[in-house]
Parts: sequence; C-alpha cells; structure tokens
Amino acid sequence: MEVRTLKRKWARAYWIFLWGILLLGFLGATLPGGVKLLAFAALVLCGAGMILSILKLRCPYCGKGAPRAPAFSPGSGKTQYCSGCGKPFVYDDEI
Repeated sequence: MEVRTLKRKWARAYWIFLWGILLLGFLGATLPGGVKLLAFAALVLCGAGMILSILKLRCPYCGKGAPRAPAFSPGSGKTQYCSGCGKPFVYDDEI
C-alpha cells in the first residue's frame, strides 16, 4: 500500500508565518505612521502565506482534515490522525 505524505516544509512555513503575524502585529502597533502601512502589507502577506500552508497541509487521502498543530521538526513523538478518514499524517522526512 502506498503511503501518502505531507511536506514538512509547509509545516515549517505555518510556524514561520504565525510568528511573522505576531511580530508584525506588535511592530505595527509600536511603529510610527509612515511605517505602519509597510508593516500592515507584510502582515497581510504573512496571513496569506499561513492560509496557503494550511491548504497544503490537508489530508493527502481525503483532503478534508488537517493537523491541529503541524510538527515543525521530525521526531516530535506525536502521531496525529485525520478527522475525516482516520488515517495518520505522515511527513515526507519520516519515511
């Protein structure tokens, strides 16, 4: 039976975009007016990147479920299962 995998790079991108949103949200509140527009544009780009990474982390079997908190690195010790079909999420570097 063929094992379908998720790409670890999208799990890492999820966390990087999440931290980018938090950092840019903080910077946007503390920076002067002229720079706030740039911080807001970067915040929107991080939000779009996070949505894209969530879409790429859908279940490779049914396409419905997604990992709750995607593992940033291999060996996290937790196996997550799809809420739609019940199959485990396997990343490409775990095979």
